[in-house]
Amino acid sequence: MDAPDPDAPLPTALPAHLSETGLYADLAGYVVADGIREFMPANVLWSDAAAKRRWIQLPAGAQIDTTDMDHWLFPVGTRWWKEFSRDGKRLETRLIWRVADTGDRERDTLLGSYVWNDAETEATFAKDGAVDVRGTDHDVPAADTCWRCHIGEPGRALGFSALQLGDLAGLPLSLPPPAGTTFAAPDPAQGYLHANCGHCHNPNGGAWVNSSMVLRLDVSETSAATTKIVQTTVGVDLQQWLGHGYTKRIVAGDPANSALWFRTTQRTVNLQMPPIATEHVDPAGMELLRTWIQSL
Repeated sequence: MDAPDPDAPLPTALPAHLSETGLYADLAGYVVADGIREFMPANVLWSDAAAKRRWIQLPAGAQIDTTDMDHWLFPVGTRWWKEFSRDGKRLETRLIWRVADTGDRERDTLLGSYVWNDAETEATFAKDGAVDVRGTDHDVPAADTCWRCHIGEPGRALGFSALQLGDLAGLPLSLPPPAGTTFAAPDPAQGYLHANCGHCHNPNGGAWVNSSMVLRLDVSETSAATTKIVQTTVGVDLQQWLGHGYTKRIVAGDPANSALWFRTTQRTVNLQMPPIATEHVDPAGMELLRTWIQSL
């Protein structure tokens, strides 16, 4: 892949407009610049049925540090974009830009979103977010809110990983996956939890202190029956959240008495999971989880 000029200075704050971020060679025609690779995770985050497109751009000659195959680290200069659309309208494009390597997460990685205008000729950085964008009920998160999820992954990118991509052909990896590696991700329900809950429910995530529950998959977990997801949920007593008569995270075979099931079907503050970035229950996702719990 072609890549940006390695001598170009990196920003210390996100640009004011999407057109200044390097995504488009021709914004008027929505032509993506050379050297930018589109990708799709195997398991996607539910965003109230928004259609999403995702791109990455790596610096010239750089490699992704895959020493830890579960937690890739990315070279300074890496950029990711994610575009959200509803009802045929572009709503926002989020940007993650790795700009330094000082050890200060907010100095090293810039996060934020750009809200599209009605003519779709430009999108403007919305540091404080936006509500009900372009006549929809889609809300754009404030830049600071992004860290609530992205703090849980050392590489800061949540959907760009060995487990999520599967096909790694053409990627500049420092180490290839171990020979014969298989992934637990094909289990649809656990893949759903990985994508929608795992960024917070893991030892690096914001939910770890209160729950010690793992809802993400590792590439070394080759059996869907023995993953950390299963070990830390099925038959496990609730530790902190004790309301509404639930006593177990998951009761094998019984979604109705499983707290995890209940909370994913809610959209009320302090009850719903995920707790932010969604206002509508995902019917297909709930069916996946219901069928999986019944099968246990």
